[in-house]
Amino acid sequence: MFDGGGSGAGMNADRYNSGLHAIESLLPTGTDPDQKVDAQRMAKEMTSAATAPAQSQSLYRKYRPTSFEPSQYIGQEHVARTLRNAIVLDRVAHAYLFCGPRGTGKTSTARLLAKAVNCEAEDPEQRPCNQCASCAAVNSGSVVDIIEIDAASNRGVDDIRDLREKVRYAPTQLRVKFYIIDEAHQLTRDAFNAFLKTLEEPPDHVKFVLATTEAEKLPDTVASRCQRFDFRRFPVESTVQHLKNVAISEHIDAEEEALLLIARHSTGSLRDALGLLDQLALYGDQNAEKRVLNAETVRQVLGLSHNERLTGMVEAIAGEDAGEGLRLITEATDAGEDIHQLNRQMIGYLRLLLHLRAGGKPPEADDIAVELANRFSLDQLTALVRTFSEVDAASNKSSYPQLPLELAVVRAIVGEQRGANVVEMVQPPAAAPTRPSAPPPPPAQAPAPPEPRSIRESRPSVETKPAQSKPAPEPTPTPPPRPAAPAPPAGQGNEMLDHLQANWAHIRRDVKAENSRIAALLSSADPANVTDDKIILAAPYEFHRTKLNEDSVRQVIERVLEQYLHRAMNVVCMAPEDVPQTFAATAAPAPAATTEAPASAPEPDPVPEPTPEPEPEPEAAAPQEVASEPEPSPQEIVEDPVEPEPAGPAAAEPEAAESSPPAEPEPVEEPESDEQADPDAARLQAARNIFEAKETKE
Repeated sequence: MFDGGGSGAGMNADRYNSGLHAIESLLPTGTDPDQKVDAQRMAKEMTSAATAPAQSQSLYRKYRPTSFEPSQYIGQEHVARTLRNAIVLDRVAHAYLFCGPRGTGKTSTARLLAKAVNCEAEDPEQRPCNQCASCAAVNSGSVVDIIEIDAASNRGVDDIRDLREKVRYAPTQLRVKFYIIDEAHQLTRDAFNAFLKTLEEPPDHVKFVLATTEAEKLPDTVASRCQRFDFRRFPVESTVQHLKNVAISEHIDAEEEALLLIARHSTGSLRDALGLLDQLALYGDQNAEKRVLNAETVRQVLGLSHNERLTGMVEAIAGEDAGEGLRLITEATDAGEDIHQLNRQMIGYLRLLLHLRAGGKPPEADDIAVELANRFSLDQLTALVRTFSEVDAASNKSSYPQLPLELAVVRAIVGEQRGANVVEMVQPPAAAPTRPSAPPPPPAQAPAPPEPRSIRESRPSVETKPAQSKPAPEPTPTPPPRPAAPAPPAGQGNEMLDHLQANWAHIRRDVKAENSRIAALLSSADPANVTDDKIILAAPYEFHRTKLNEDSVRQVIERVLEQYLHRAMNVVCMAPEDVPQTFAATAAPAPAATTEAPASAPEPDPVPEPTPEPEPEPEAAAPQEVASEPEPSPQEIVEDPVEPEPAGPAAAEPEAAESSPPAEPEPVEEPESDEQADPDAARLQAARNIFEAKETKE
């Protein structure tokens, strides 16, 4: 993109000739040859003094482009062609926005545009000509009508107000005054607001160029008032070719491989590439007639590793040889190589293998790379790239910079090389022993089935008596024993819940990749229950529950969970104290609940048992009746059309959920706790039920 050594040499010759002519004109006629030699020496000194700043410039400043010709302006052809056509057609916009990565020529293009617009050449296609007075003034840097503003240090409202005041004044040397605002995204919001009107309708003699590396931070109101050009990173081939031209002009004997390493290390920034070339050129022997730059010098100065070390590490991973991988890392550390650079090179090499395995044909791939790519699957290479990409941040915090890289190599060999990380997340582990709460529930539920039947069987007799329901309900907050209900859902639910709890941190991380706000909400929620198609999350705060139950939030969470479980699941968030009851309701058999719903509706009032005073007399004879006819009474009750309720306590909960009065489940569970506490009370209750059933039939 940047040449111009020839034009610089011509300008030096012109300076020398003009200086010599000026000195000779001051000498008297007939001067001796010694005086002429002194005049020549003085002219050389004047020329060297005039060109001293150019000689001390860095290479990236010395070789800025001086025209839009393809020989000088390289890598941004789409920008050059558009701007040249605008100059030829006299349709230059009042404001431009140049955005792109660092070192891609944004500021250089802005200066070149200012020079072309003010060029005095008659043929617009020859602008800038670099011959007229305006071009010479711009090249020398002495022009005052091209103002460069650093928005990082002039970012406030007062700076913009000052600019608005100066914009009104006409240019002093050129036809058009140019304001180049570098890093424009760092202006404050108030400064942008103050700048809008001036940017939209500047005076005819003013043009604006805004350059930024973060265009997304610019307000839309500013970007919409400018013509936007996106500058791209320079390809490796174009960078190498330009470095060759510069090396020839600077008398540097550079190897092809050395220039290739510089181009790759600069990651598409031509300024970085020229800066590295300038630095590396000073590393060699300065007494030699021609400075030599080889690949070994580049690796030594930049701390790069040899390709053999990279291929050795990849071969160690492919052969599952952790010792060899660790030895290579130790060898690189002892040689003084930069571990960060080694990791970046490793990522780049794995990326090359990934492209090869996917069917691509990168030009830098050799036979060794093709052979190594065939030893991995596409999934394995993807996992390796992900593993080594996480090393950089950890290396900065570790006491041993090489330790995160060593751990990544071991992890790649032991777990992630064969995709084991994906398998562990997808296949639920056999985590039954990790739920110690599962064994306690069966004792709590074992006596439950017969007792609810006796309670339900007693309901016909209760219907004949209006009555006292107040004594029993007080002790009835017996849902606390029911947290044992989550354990019974067959093994699959338990395993899936354990799997979710084990990988919940990974799930939150994947959710954060899609939406960090939702991940923050999930930090206070944990998986509590799993049913056939539903995952119940428990969150203690109502605000979090409300947000997590929104459709847009649930869709993101369900999409991430589907990647882990390979099935679609619905997500519901509720309070922790509500989770066990909800689970029991979903686990209970539904048919009995639906058939008994209408019969149970009128029962809330007559639920209580008979008064305790008249019952002691039948209680003495009741055990004999229980012993004499234990079986007929259940049959009679089952055959009664009003009483078919074999469902048990679980069926009572859906009825309580569906019917408005909440009093029904209380008497159902009250005898349960009494009978569990005293077996004799259970027998007495059964005798009482039989006695009352017979009285009802008579």
